[in-house]
Amino acid sequence: MITPATQLKETILVVDDTPNNLELLLRALTAEGYEVRCARSGQMALTGVQASCPDLILLDIRMPYMDGYEVCQRLRQNAQTAAVPIIILSVLEDGPDKVRAFDLGANDYIAKPFSIEEVLARIKYQLTLKQQRQTFERITEQYQRRNQELQAAYTLLMDVMDSLVDGVGAFQTVRNRQGQITDFIPQVANSAFTRLINRGTTATTGQTMREQTAHFVDCDLFDLCVQVVDNNETIRQELLCRYGDTEHWVEIVATRLRDGIVTSLRDISDTKEHLATLESVKQEMYLLATTDSLTQVANRYRFDAYLQAEWQRLARERQPLSLLIGDIDKFKRFNDLCGHSVGDRCLRAVAQAIQSVVRRPADLVARYGGEEFGIVLPNTPMGGALQIAKTIQTAIRGLQLADTPRAECEQVRLSLGIACTLPQEDQRLQDLVEAADRALYRAKARGGNTNCAEMI
Repeated sequence: MITPATQLKETILVVDDTPNNLELLLRALTAEGYEVRCARSGQMALTGVQASCPDLILLDIRMPYMDGYEVCQRLRQNAQTAAVPIIILSVLEDGPDKVRAFDLGANDYIAKPFSIEEVLARIKYQLTLKQQRQTFERITEQYQRRNQELQAAYTLLMDVMDSLVDGVGAFQTVRNRQGQITDFIPQVANSAFTRLINRGTTATTGQTMREQTAHFVDCDLFDLCVQVVDNNETIRQELLCRYGDTEHWVEIVATRLRDGIVTSLRDISDTKEHLATLESVKQEMYLLATTDSLTQVANRYRFDAYLQAEWQRLARERQPLSLLIGDIDKFKRFNDLCGHSVGDRCLRAVAQAIQSVVRRPADLVARYGGEEFGIVLPNTPMGGALQIAKTIQTAIRGLQLADTPRAECEQVRLSLGIACTLPQEDQRLQDLVEAADRALYRAKARGGNTNCAEMI
């Protein structure tokens, strides 16, 4: 049966067939202010979410009749629950459970027997990620709406401007004895043309085109106009004009008129500024969506997308791809002894240490999940990956966390799993991830503070 807690906050659905686990989690989560609902079977959980969708799901793997894998898969196939964070609960020895759970769409994994502190921390982290994702989606919607408004305003502005005469000038060619164009002399120009061509600093009367356009810094307007006359074509060009310490953008349209040209000028500085602002907002939104807020390295979303893209590229180019997955040794004990604030400092320090080693523009350092980090090394064979792994671990061993409540918290160690392959079109990317995960488990089994590698 579904049992609601009395205090409303985020709603958490706990799915476990063990009454003691349900009771323990119910008490702990309720004490933290969460609304808790409990289900003793997978079918009960699936029925319950149809009536009311929770904010997060704690899901046990080992259950009769319908195990956690099937429940997770069905939840991800349901549009109502496809984006709900799922944290898997399973025994520590079940390494393959972790890989399969993530493959089916789980967001995090907690080994049994679990500590309540770890469960609460991971729940808080996943709910924070969900809130950030919702914030990003809201910002994206606002950005798209604003962009549509700007596009509509820009279209209207362009229509109005197209119906007006901005700057208009007519020029006659000057030719040498061989018939080559050596310059253009003005025939007529309105006040708007004079203002745009030189900002009113000097009169255009009597000045040739070369003299009038000497302040066009990024283009030779004379050559463009010669092209218009010789090829009997029309050009549209954006030009940067600089007058002393000031500059502005103009759009010029030039068309042949007999043995000369007629030009129209339009100031597009504001349009350029608006477009630059839109591009800046776009870049800020991209960073918000792809950066881990705690460590300031790439987040899991960016990691997955980049790894997939590099896999496809290197499969085409037949070049090697290496993947490192690192896990901070005894991090749970670290948090238990020193607290989560020191744990956060540790995560930031480890991320910075890894980033200081992995410097190539094509490489990517990301927070893989919890205390795990993923490192994508394109065009890197196994030998290069091993050397980078050793350098990373040397950098980690050199970390000293000051002002910690326990001396044993000052030293940080990292285990690394390394996998390398030459991507093939008929090969699964997941094979590389699983190989790195297996290598990490072997490194952990050896006591940590080391690395293991697997070639596939």
